[in-house]
Amino acid sequence: MLAYRFGFLLKALTELQLFYIWFEPLIDRWLAVTKTMALQRVRAAVELDRPVDGEHIVKHSTSSVDTAACLYHMRLVWRSIGGAEEGTLGGSVRLLEAACATALHYADLVHGALADQGYYENHGQNKSTEEICTIVNNLEYVRRSLSEYDDEQISNDENSRQLVRGALGTLECRSIRAAVPLAVRARPPLRKAVFHLAWSPDSLPTQQAITPLLEYLDQHLSSLNTWLLPRAFTRALAACWNAVLKEVSNQADSGGAEKPRVYHHRLKEALDLLAEFIHAEGKGLPMTEVHNAEWKRLEQRMQYHQAPTEELLEIWLEDRLTDQGRTPLPSPYGSILIRVYFNHDSLCVEILSARDVIPLDPNGLSDPFVVLELLPKRLFPKTHEQTTNVQKKTLNPVWDECFEFAVSLEACRSPQATLALSVWDRDVLTADDFAGEAFVPISRVPGVNSHAPPDPLRPIELPLMQLHDRGHPILQILESRNTDKMAIDFVKKQKLRFAE
Repeated sequence: MLAYRFGFLLKALTELQLFYIWFEPLIDRWLAVTKTMALQRVRAAVELDRPVDGEHIVKHSTSSVDTAACLYHMRLVWRSIGGAEEGTLGGSVRLLEAACATALHYADLVHGALADQGYYENHGQNKSTEEICTIVNNLEYVRRSLSEYDDEQISNDENSRQLVRGALGTLECRSIRAAVPLAVRARPPLRKAVFHLAWSPDSLPTQQAITPLLEYLDQHLSSLNTWLLPRAFTRALAACWNAVLKEVSNQADSGGAEKPRVYHHRLKEALDLLAEFIHAEGKGLPMTEVHNAEWKRLEQRMQYHQAPTEELLEIWLEDRLTDQGRTPLPSPYGSILIRVYFNHDSLCVEILSARDVIPLDPNGLSDPFVVLELLPKRLFPKTHEQTTNVQKKTLNPVWDECFEFAVSLEACRSPQATLALSVWDRDVLTADDFAGEAFVPISRVPGVNSHAPPDPLRPIELPLMQLHDRGHPILQILESRNTDKMAIDFVKKQKLRFAE
């Protein structure tokens, strides 16, 4: 009898340990109702949306308050049943899914309403700045409320963490997109202020010429700082900074009338002052975000604009050598085999052969020849181009020709000294076609560099290259110098070398 009672008690205890199974159907039903009611509440909140009145508060409306309150109550229940901790009721994960769905449903409703109004196409022209700030803040309120789920309670649950952070990322993107009109509507006054800055008289210091631009930015950003939540303001500040950079860039690259002597120097000084203004001694954007990719690109273009043409040509040459170092063999344009060394008072270049030259004639072959040139001209002012013979109807020409350039060892030791080789296809009735180019840093060849390979007779194989970047800043800047013969001739020469 005792054994029987003990067995009965053990069975009862086992069943009690699994008591939660009795409630699973009810929990599933409750979760479904909870999610449905939350989505209905969000829809009603959006339909009955109205601004929240009050002074000295950020702009927002009732729909975001109601949605955030809904998420708050769901979060209380979620945490009371253990969040995403292992061993808790399975309903906790489904409640987390319901919370994410609620927040995303709100964002979808806001996004859909804006799209129907043509908000994105016309950059919010039918909205005031305050109304745009309200939209952005509403999305940020909901995002911030959902972010309360992203805490230590889901740190050990990868699925829950991905679920919440994916929803947060979507809300962030919607908020950023909604805020785009804030930067777009700032562009015309920014353009006017940057134009005033660039074309101010030479006698006016940059600190004074930039005053109208800084005053506009101060007024515009002060209003946004009052109306936007902190995270939303930071995003708006970053967007405004990118708009400033674009306007300065457009002004720097503008053509038309001849620019004053200090034009680009002033814009470069102004760029540094603007960076300090946006950083605001640590209260604005971090310097890592101020000095973003657009800022670095613009700073480089400013330096190019201020550089004389000869210096730009040398930078271009250095870039081509860098490109060659990144080009593997075999190259899609073939390769060239050469031997280069310095002997007595001459630079000796042996053009041996090439292979896999691209076909440029209708017969599927080419008539290749090589043009040799020493660059830059300031180091080799008395040297001239030299040319090999033409090899007919072949893609693997053999020349075995030797050339000498009477140059000084001192000039060859300059880091900028370069041998430029260009392969062309000879045409009788039309202009010759460009097949590819290669470069040799002369300071590294045997006889010039004491650390060069001990065997000067060992040939080297170089990949042939063509140009691809028609928007290269150096080419654009040189093309704008329409009264500079050296710049015009260089651009004309390079335009023949672009890949089709």
